[in-house]
Amino acid sequence: MRNTFLPSSWQWLLLITLLLIAIFATETLVKHEQQHARSQQLRHEIASAGQLRALIESELNIPLYLTIGLTAHVQARNGEISPAEMHLLLPELVHQARHIRNIGIAPGNTLRYLYPLIGNEQAIGLYYPDIKEQWPDIEAIIAQREARLVGPITLLQGGTAFIYRLPVYMNANSYWGIISTVVNIDSVWKLLEQQTSEQEVQVAIRSLSAKGRASAAFYGDERLFHDDSMLLAISLRGALWQMAVRSLTPPPDRTLPIRATAYSVTVLLLALLCWLFMSRQHLRSSVAEQQRNKLQLRSIMDNVADAIITTMPDGTIEQVNLSCYPMFGYTAATLPGMHWSALLADPQRLDELYTATSTNKAEYETLGRRRDNSLFPLAIRRSNIRLQRQARQLLVLRDLSEQQKTEQLKQEFIATVSHELRTPLTSVSAALGLATGGALGELNSSQLRMLQLAQTNCQQLTTLVNTLLDVEKLASGNMQFQLTILPLLPLLQQCINDSQVLAQQRRIELVLLCPPELQQAQVQADSLRLKQVLLHLLGNAVKFSPPNSTVQVNVQLRQHQLRVVIADQGLGISEQFVPKLFSRFSQADSSDSRLHGGSGLGLAVSKSLIGHMHGSIGYMPNTPQGSCFYIELPFDASIQPGQLP
Repeated sequence: MRNTFLPSSWQWLLLITLLLIAIFATETLVKHEQQHARSQQLRHEIASAGQLRALIESELNIPLYLTIGLTAHVQARNGEISPAEMHLLLPELVHQARHIRNIGIAPGNTLRYLYPLIGNEQAIGLYYPDIKEQWPDIEAIIAQREARLVGPITLLQGGTAFIYRLPVYMNANSYWGIISTVVNIDSVWKLLEQQTSEQEVQVAIRSLSAKGRASAAFYGDERLFHDDSMLLAISLRGALWQMAVRSLTPPPDRTLPIRATAYSVTVLLLALLCWLFMSRQHLRSSVAEQQRNKLQLRSIMDNVADAIITTMPDGTIEQVNLSCYPMFGYTAATLPGMHWSALLADPQRLDELYTATSTNKAEYETLGRRRDNSLFPLAIRRSNIRLQRQARQLLVLRDLSEQQKTEQLKQEFIATVSHELRTPLTSVSAALGLATGGALGELNSSQLRMLQLAQTNCQQLTTLVNTLLDVEKLASGNMQFQLTILPLLPLLQQCINDSQVLAQQRRIELVLLCPPELQQAQVQADSLRLKQVLLHLLGNAVKFSPPNSTVQVNVQLRQHQLRVVIADQGLGISEQFVPKLFSRFSQADSSDSRLHGGSGLGLAVSKSLIGHMHGSIGYMPNTPQGSCFYIELPFDASIQPGQLP
């Protein structure tokens, strides 16, 4: 069975689509960020490369241009230069360019003038064609009539350098000689390294031929020319160099936090959306379930025989079940909106009804009024409830017409049967009394015993009939009570004396205990009915007590109530039966094989009798075993003789 709280198919499809869109958007943002970071790095590399190229060009072009100026001086003198003149001119040129290691002039390819001479004395008179490893390049320079910067070259006097060679021609056709300027490249590289360190870049330099062929890198790492480093040309007179520049600091990689943030937000939003879908499904399911429960509850209410009404706090009818309409003779859907007191015969007694039904268990009997103004007996239970956080009033109304008819028939039957039984029982009891009294002459022991047994059972049957008559009188309200002020202790002693015969037969001792301060206590009661209750409780105590035990009658004063406790030492009453003790026809042992007979009416009648005397009756277990029945009557200090507590 599919879980109704999970998202539906189209909702899952929407969630997956949103997830794919979020992934695509995130990766696009990451790619854009990478491009932005690379462009930032590229701008840094371009700016650094421009500065480095300007540095190299400025540092190297100065000695080259000085060499060109020296060539122009020689050409202007038509090649006629003197040693004294060179001794003055060459030092001046060398001092103007800090990277010139030396300048040599070779008329006819023979080195004649050299500055500085110190350390280079062996080079004077050097004939270039004799330098086999350099002569091919020099010869090519002469043939092409172009200046060229060659190197790096290992010098005879030690070290490496770049040499700028410039052929000198007179009258454009006559070759005169060659001028060579040795450039100390190490000082240039030192400046370059300082700048690259400050710029945080890596640099590599190589030369290019006229045909675009690249040589090996003579400065820096050759690998820079084979990755994504930026390449740019260095413009030098007589040489074509290429420089590769790459930043030492990699571009900031913010892809991880971007992905983490984007995917976290995506997951959170998808989870929230999923929760919304599930909540929507749950809400729909709850609404459907609520609707089903509402229909089910409505069906149950409509099939209840009693009328069920819910009203607003002011008494306006909100809902009723179907049973309410035929009970009061109204057509369907006509009661909502009316005040429910219109269903009562006497709406003016509404406050009395509310007071009487202030607890949920209280039931109020009154008269109901049908639409045709006919009246009928009505029982009402009322509760205050809350529906959807709103205060409501729940009313349950029951038509008592049939119940009262049934009760009346039952009471009439009991009264008829009791009266019909009472007359012959009286005659039978009188005849048995005469027989046992000797009216029929002397009887043998067996005959006397049988007649006494019959007389005893006839008396029990008479007591049962009298109890039934009491029940009928109490139910119909026909029993008369004469409440008078009477002393309690003599009445108790009289009841004990009347019970002694039965107690002696069962070897039971009856004991009356009364504190001295209560021996003069008086109560307002019906002496006959109070004695009836006490005799019944004493009879039960004796009947259910084991032989050779004691039944105590104790008088106590408890919270303005005089309590008479009758305690036995029998088996007691089970906890399960205690709530039914004072109900009609209730017996702890209702089987056919029970040890003690009885109708189960005595305690119910006793409770009703005590209630009519404004008292109460109750039960509690005895200690260590047995039962305690007690009656309580109001203690009125105004009717007590002398000084009583």
